[in-house]
Amino acid sequence: MQISKLTKELFPEAVELVLRAELDTREEIEHHLQHVDAHFVAIENDKVIGVIGWYQDTVHYADAAMGDKFPGEDAYWVGFFAVDKEHQGHGIGSALIKQLEEVVKSMGADTLWVSSVPETKSYYESKGFSLVCEGEIRGNQKYFFSKSI
Repeated sequence: MQISKLTKELFPEAVELVLRAELDTREEIEHHLQHVDAHFVAIENDKVIGVIGWYQDTVHYADAAMGDKFPGEDAYWVGFFAVDKEHQGHGIGSALIKQLEEVVKSMGADTLWVSSVPETKSYYESKGFSLVCEGEIRGNQKYFFSKSI
């Protein structure tokens, strides 16, 4: 398995992986993944088996849900993050998170943030993220975590 930057050639395969994970609509996934310089893929046997990216919340997506705990527009957040179901439990997600941490740290960040759904709450806790607060976005329960990097 190798981790590399998302490229335009790998873009369609990455979109399909995130779609299979049911993280959002095709339109939203394509909109966010088009920023290929902010995304990485895990590749095995020439197939995309994982995707991770970062973003900065310049549109204040989490602002109302977090209130005074919102870290501001300059904070770095985990964006779309998915590992193919057949490849989960083999350290691929951990490797992708580590890669993302190294990249955002090199850009001057000392904290990485994530907005989690209830189903992934324990995963982020197991990766060293600490719960900052809970809230709702568009009627969906969210857990907001941070991790010093």
